[in-house]
Amino acid sequence: MFSISRTFAILTALLVITSSSLQAGILNGPMLGHVELREATVWLQTEEPALVRISYDAGEGNKAHWSLPVETDSKLANTATVVLHEVEPGKTYTYRVELNGALESETYTFKSPAYYHGRTPPPDFRIAIGGAHYVVEDGFEPPYQTFGGGYNIFSSIVESKPDIMLWLGNTAHLRESDWASKSGYLKRYTKARSIPELSPLLSSVPNYATWGGADYGMEHTGRHYSFRDHAESSFKAFWPQPVKIKSLEGIATRFRRADVDFFILDVRSYRNDTPTSQEVASILGKEQIEWFRQEIIRSTATFKFIVAGSPILNPADSRENLSYAEREHSQLLQMLRDERIPGLFFISGGKYYGELTRLVHANSYNLYDLTVGPLTAKPKDNADELNFFRMPGSSTFERQYALIDVTGPEEARQLVLHVMSMEGKELWTRTINSSQLVPAK
Repeated sequence: MFSISRTFAILTALLVITSSSLQAGILNGPMLGHVELREATVWLQTEEPALVRISYDAGEGNKAHWSLPVETDSKLANTATVVLHEVEPGKTYTYRVELNGALESETYTFKSPAYYHGRTPPPDFRIAIGGAHYVVEDGFEPPYQTFGGGYNIFSSIVESKPDIMLWLGNTAHLRESDWASKSGYLKRYTKARSIPELSPLLSSVPNYATWGGADYGMEHTGRHYSFRDHAESSFKAFWPQPVKIKSLEGIATRFRRADVDFFILDVRSYRNDTPTSQEVASILGKEQIEWFRQEIIRSTATFKFIVAGSPILNPADSRENLSYAEREHSQLLQMLRDERIPGLFFISGGKYYGELTRLVHANSYNLYDLTVGPLTAKPKDNADELNFFRMPGSSTFERQYALIDVTGPEEARQLVLHVMSMEGKELWTRTINSSQLVPAK
């Protein structure tokens, strides 16, 4: 009965698709979302509403698996996220997209993580990290100014062979034309996703993202923003989350890769940076901080990466730094010290330059925050911010991306940081040993 019902559901869905959508093609994607040991997600956007399935197999005579059919959502710019339920650890899969019963000719590949727990030392892997992304759009740009370019940077990232890609916010770059309507949000996200240079990166490695102010709306908006629902639904339509945190508002999430836990924080949904005399400034919110505390104290990972769309350790007086909410920021850092959590490493976006911040602790270990500058947006300098924790030689004022190699034997793991130019030239490098990220006895 189940197979008959399922077949009937597929046939019914096909019949309700209009004749124009029968000719629908892929507008953007496919993009790999979270890839787990036994499951993977694939995102794509079609030109018209369409019924989508994914065919995937691990080769070597293995039979092809099929995802369940998903109809692209016309209310969310014809986007869809398809779940692949038959993935197994440590395999390379080839996948293809089927639209309205017709299998596309192009093939793509992805690798599932190895299951090493209790069997082998943790595997080495490479993380690519990007900051602000801006796609120029005719008819909406100010005269005599160019805010985006250098899209070949994505080819450099692919050539570096990362295992995952982290996006640190400002991936859509909304403007006055986009803020006041859901259509505006969705059109801007669609444009940001449309450049051909981006496709090989999206289709070949898992992509994870948080948001920044330019993905959310008007400058300095937060919890009380009128168009907050447009912002959140549009972001989630284009950036599938590894897991939805049921107890929280917004887009906070987490995932694990090898011996690294990633905690992705939301710097918009709880933000109130225009406090009154009765209310202090807030950026993360007490609910999110408590979720984060509960999760991180249970983490057994060698490294715990805390990812945010605003600098976390930068002490400069700026509403875009977490330190602007002074009391909340102090409580967050004190909590991490009190819980004596090893392996903390911070990664942040929200700036149009790059730097490495080091917060020196006399009675604990030093904390590091890697702020990655713009991918394709226009770079700026940092002359207006006095970050006296900035490490010498780490400032970068050009389009860039970062690589972090997690490597070394189990008892001596390392983070090797590389900040790269858009052409793939190394701008600077540092190595941080796991032994450096251990609380004082």
